[in-house]
Amino acid sequence: MSPNVDETSASAPAKTRKTVKECYDFFDCVFPACGLRDLTEGMYHGDPTGSYQQAQRNQVEWLLDQVHCQAGSRILDIGFGYGTLLEAARDRGAHGVGISVSPPQVERGLANGLDVRLLNYRNMGEEWNEQFDAVIANGSAEHFVHPDDIIAGRADQIYRELFRICHRLIDPASPSRRFATTIIHCNDRTPVPTFAELKKSPFAFAWRSPKFHYAMIQQTFGGFYPEPQQLERCAQDYFRLSGEVDGTEDYHLTSEQWFAHVRRQMMSLKNGPRIFGNLVRQFCRRPRHTTLMLICLLVTESWQEQFRGEHPATTLLRQTWDYVPSPVPLSEEIAETKATLLSS
Repeated sequence: MSPNVDETSASAPAKTRKTVKECYDFFDCVFPACGLRDLTEGMYHGDPTGSYQQAQRNQVEWLLDQVHCQAGSRILDIGFGYGTLLEAARDRGAHGVGISVSPPQVERGLANGLDVRLLNYRNMGEEWNEQFDAVIANGSAEHFVHPDDIIAGRADQIYRELFRICHRLIDPASPSRRFATTIIHCNDRTPVPTFAELKKSPFAFAWRSPKFHYAMIQQTFGGFYPEPQQLERCAQDYFRLSGEVDGTEDYHLTSEQWFAHVRRQMMSLKNGPRIFGNLVRQFCRRPRHTTLMLICLLVTESWQEQFRGEHPATTLLRQTWDYVPSPVPLSEEIAETKATLLSS
C-alpha cells in the first residue's frame, strides 16, 4: 500500500539539518550497545518505582490506542527510532510504515523486517496521499523548527506545514483519522534566549546556568521547542486537539534511568569496550558534536536538567488530534506545501 520512495526522489526535496543527523548518529552508537531500544519517554502512571521496560511499553500502547490502531490499520510513524512502535502495531495486526532521516535506524529496521524508509516527512510526495488511517510523531517534531527559523519568523509556517502534510496523508474515509504527537514544549520557566543569543555557544553563558543548559540542548539535539498553544493555532483547518496529557514527570524518570544505565554500561567489562570504541569512531567523524553531547548528557546533565525540580523548565505534552475535513482542495494543499519548502 505504500510507495517505495527514498529521501532523494520525493517531489519536494527538503534537507535534514546536520545537527539532527549528528544527534541520532550519536545515540545510535551508544544506546543499542547499552541495550536501550527507545528514544522517548515511558509512561509510569505515577509510580516512579515502575519498570523502565514496562513504562516504554505503556507509552507505545497508549499511542496506538489513541489512533485506534487495530488489525488492518495503516499507521505512519514519523521518526520511528528503533521501531518499537512499529513492532507493537504489527503485533496488533496493523501495517506500520516508518520514516527516519537516520541511515543506521533504517538499516536496523529493515534487518528487523519492518517497512521503513530513509525519508524526510517534508519529502512525502503526492503518491503518499490518503495512504494511512493515522499518523504518529513520537518525539520527532521537536527537531522540525530551528533557531534560524525562529529568527526568520518561520516557526508557525513549519508547524502548519506539518499538520497540512499529515492531513493529506490520512484517508478521509478512514474511521480513525487521527494524528498523535509527543512534543516537549516551552513554558513560562523556559530560559528562551533572545534572537542575539540564539546561535551562541553554550559556553557564552554562565556554566550550568539555565541559558547554558538550553543552548547546550539546542546545539546537540537540534531543533526548538514550540510555545504553549502554538500547535493548536497552527493545526487550525486540518486537525482539532481532542486530548492532552502532561508527561513531563515521565520524561524526567526516563531520562534519569537512561543515563544512569549508560554510565553503568560504559564502566562494565561486557559492554564498556564496545561503547568506548563506538564513541572514538564517532569522535573521529564529528569531534565537536560528540564532545558537546558527552558534556550535555554526562557532565552538565543539561538534557536531564530541563525535567528536574518541582517546576521543570520544559513541559512534555502528549497530544491527540482529530482530522478536520478540509475545505481546501488537495491540489491547493500540495501547492502550499511546495511554496513553504521554497521559502525556507
